[in-house]
Formats: sequence, structure tokens, C-alpha cells
Amino acid sequence: MRNRIVSFTALLMALLMICVSLPGCSGGETGSGADEAATGATMASADVENGLVRLALSSPIDTMDVHKNTEDYMLPLNIYERLFDIRVNEDGTTRLANGLVENWSVSEDGRTYHFTLRDDAFFSDGSPVLASDVAFTFTRMLALPDSKQTDFADMILGAEAVMKGEADTLEGIRVLDDKNLEITLTVPFSGYVYQLATPSCSILSEKCVRETGDAFGESAETVVGSGPYMVTEFEESRITLERNPYYHCHEREVLTVSRAEFQVLPPALVDRMFREGSLDLMDLSRVSPEAAKDYSQAPEWQDRLIAFNRVEVQYLMLNVEAPPLNDVRVRKAMQFALNRPLLLDAVYGGLGEVVNGIYPRGLYGFNPELQEIPYSPEEAEKLLEEAGFPDGFDLTIQVKPSSTQWEMTLMRLAASMWEKVGIHTTIKVLDEDEFMRLRKSGSLTSYAALWTADFNDPDNFIYTFFGDAENTTFRSLCYPREDIMKRVRNARVIPDPDVRIQEYRDLERIIAQKDAAWIPLFSRERTYVTSDRVKGVTASWNGSVKNMYREMSIEEQAS
Repeated sequence: MRNRIVSFTALLMALLMICVSLPGCSGGETGSGADEAATGATMASADVENGLVRLALSSPIDTMDVHKNTEDYMLPLNIYERLFDIRVNEDGTTRLANGLVENWSVSEDGRTYHFTLRDDAFFSDGSPVLASDVAFTFTRMLALPDSKQTDFADMILGAEAVMKGEADTLEGIRVLDDKNLEITLTVPFSGYVYQLATPSCSILSEKCVRETGDAFGESAETVVGSGPYMVTEFEESRITLERNPYYHCHEREVLTVSRAEFQVLPPALVDRMFREGSLDLMDLSRVSPEAAKDYSQAPEWQDRLIAFNRVEVQYLMLNVEAPPLNDVRVRKAMQFALNRPLLLDAVYGGLGEVVNGIYPRGLYGFNPELQEIPYSPEEAEKLLEEAGFPDGFDLTIQVKPSSTQWEMTLMRLAASMWEKVGIHTTIKVLDEDEFMRLRKSGSLTSYAALWTADFNDPDNFIYTFFGDAENTTFRSLCYPREDIMKRVRNARVIPDPDVRIQEYRDLERIIAQKDAAWIPLFSRERTYVTSDRVKGVTASWNGSVKNMYREMSIEEQAS
């Protein structure tokens, strides 16, 4: 646990005050009422039943079908299991751990994997997890018309035929018996087993999915998994998980949380309810900057603060086919015009570190020697003039209505920095559905986004965004260089790990710095504050707390 005191320079305070005065940046409750609220939290928690943890969600979850979802993993990670998990060692390093797999092996050519499933793995309806469920899961991942997870199964032999509708089964999966199967890839990929630990590779119940059809994952009655918890309530504003009686505990697991209740709450209400003792854990990025500063500095909260470094990249997307962003000089000018350390300090109180490429610190293959992208408004103005924009140009940045105050603060401060070099920026709020429709069609101009590592390999970042034309279009990057995208794909199969990492680093330098295909910003440090009931909070290997409810330590209250 680490105490954090946030100090701002006069310049940062000035920037923050400008932002707070803008619409949509209202603060939460702070000041002298904090002492009274903290006392109230202690009193209120004494009346809470043992084993219950109360948490907040920032927005409703539409589905718990992991094949149709790329964002709301926090609950599915507790409901479903995967073949493997990533565990954190005491020294902070990571290792691969068995999930549903009892043991496994790989052929000499690195293409065929044999998996034996554990005998004590059961779904929440009491049925055993079978090898046929694994085969069904990966086939569905490719065959489902609106699947968002094809990247995690497209290396299996026969994947293309399934995606095209030319086959109903995957040639590369052989079910040997109820507990044994083989998966054969088209080419060897050393990161494959780590990929199998991602949320998207959660194993589904074939029986449940077939019986529920298109409704799978949309209600408590249509969700069956083999993870530590099961869904007992699934409404737009409220979700409840309860312990799965058929779950087998893994190493070091002691499930002190028997029930988790989630409410969808706006930031101001999150702050108020936590102070009143109605929530047990709060991410400080979910409240206003003023409230976050109060929690970080006020003495009564210091022994309840806990911080984790996230393996993530926050970035500004640039559509490289949208004029004038199709000119690399313009994109580099946008990079040079941003004072990213100042943005990190002003928006997140300096909690994190600036990133200069695609891979964050903590990820396998991270390059600590990657050249820094400098802050140079003079160079930015020079590049704009060379590109034919001596007087600048107009730019529209799109945001979703669900964007947090932190994101809006970031966009407004970035716009003010661009304005100084002649880039006149308008921030346009789009309807959520319209935003996603335009993004997937490659039609957005620019927006802020965040990517947190799903598995510990550079492929999870660079292939996701730049693996092929479809990937870049899906996120409105629209990166046009097929030669570079081909190298990204080929890097997956390089057998020598050192050679493979060097290729990933070379590609990172080309895409992020030479081509300036996006603007890398920073990786954040996430700080949480707990109620007096929560005595142990751990993070997953990528620094995320939201998917680790099963490992929380809840102190029982005296009756």
C-alpha cells in the first residue's frame, strides 16, 4: 500500500482551473465534510452482511457474451474461466498458470498443442467442462457473424474456412475424449498459450449457448460459466454476482467475497455514496479531479489508498486517410504540439508515465531506449507550414457521451495546445451508437482511447491495431501501409524470441514515430481507496483491480 500526495505547480493549477470552469467538469463533495463522511463510512460498514462487496460501474453492461464485447470484461472474468491464467510473482514478474488445463504439451514444430482439462472443472449449472466446450468456443468465436474476437482464433488451422462460412468445424481442433483435445495452428506462435489467458478466450458452455441462442449473455438466466461467481441479477442499473458452488479454487485463492453487488452510478454519486459508506472500493479516476485530490491528500484516507501501475497505453487516434491527417508532417506536428508531461500532471496528477510508442512499460518487449517524442511547438509550426497550412486548419475530435470528466479534461487541454500552433479544434459529442458505427467504418477523424494489455506480448498491441487493414479500419486508424502490416503478421511466427522482439521494436518505431500513425500519451497509475471492510486488494498482472474481486479480502464485522 502506498500513500500518494499530489502537488501541482502554479501552471498546472491554472490549467486545471480552466478545465473545471468548463461545462461537464463539476466536482464532487470535498472539504471539511470529508471527516464526517469517513466516520459515517465506518459506521455504515458495520451493518453490512459478511462476505458482501459493493462496487460501482461507470456504464451499463449490454452483454456478458465475451465474443460480442471488447470492453466490459470486469464481470465476465469472474464468471468464466480460461484454459490459462497469468499470475503475478512476489517480485512483480508474471508467469503462466493453469486455469482449466491440468497439463499441456506442444509439438516439436510448435504448431500442435495437446491439452488435458482438469477433472474438477464444472459450470455453474453443475455440468462438467468438456473438451467439446473448448472446441465449440473457438469455433463460435470465428463463426459468429458479429464476433469481435476473431483475432484470438484466426491462427487455428481451418479458421478462414469457418469465418467464410465454408466449414462448420475447425480443421485444427481435434476432440480426443471428454478431457483431452489438440489444437493445431497454421504456423507456430510462441505467444499462443499466453493468448489463451485473455478474457476473449473464456470457455463457454456449449449446452447453454445452444439453448439460449441469440439471447446468450443478456440476462442472469442466460449466463453459465465455470468461474468463481455466477450471475443472479442482471439489470441495466444493477448486477449481482454470487459464489459459484461448483467452482474449484486455484492456488492461493480463498474466496472471502461471497456476493458482489454493482450499481451503475455517475461520478458525483460514486463519491457521495463512498463517503456515506455505501461502496467498498472506488477508483479515483471515476470521480472528479477535485475529489481525487482530496482523497489523495486528506489524512483520514491515507491508510486506505492503494496504487497500481497499469500495463496500458492511453493515446489519441489519428485517421491517417482523413485530410489533412493523411500528411505525415501534419501528424508529426500534432505530436510535437502536445506537452504530454504537462497533460499527465494536469489531468492525472502525474500518476503515470509518458509513453513514446505502442508498448507500455511492464509489457514483454517494452523498449526503454525508444526515442522520446519531443514537445516542440516551433517544430510543429514549421511542419504545418511545409505541409501547406501556414495558418493552420480546422480539426474535429469525436467523443462519446459516456466519456469521463478525465477524458474531457484531456481533450480540452490538448485542444488548447493545438490551438497555439494553429490547429483549431472542435470537440464533438456523438451519440454512443453513432460513435461506434463511425469508428467501425473507419470514418472518425480523431478520438482519445485506452488499451490495457490482455496478454503479455507485444502482439496484443501491435497486431490488434496494425495487423491488417480490417483491424485499422475497425478503430478508424485506417493505416495504409500493407508492407508494414505484413511484417506485423509475420512477426508472430518468428521462432527466435530475441529476433521477434527486435522486429516488434522496429515496427513500433516506424508506426508510432516515423509514420506518426497515432499520438502515444501515457500509461497511468491507478489509485483506489477502500472502505474499512476491505483489508486486501490485489491487482492482476496488468495492474487491473476490476477483475480481481475473487481475490479481495473482506474483513468480517462483529455482530
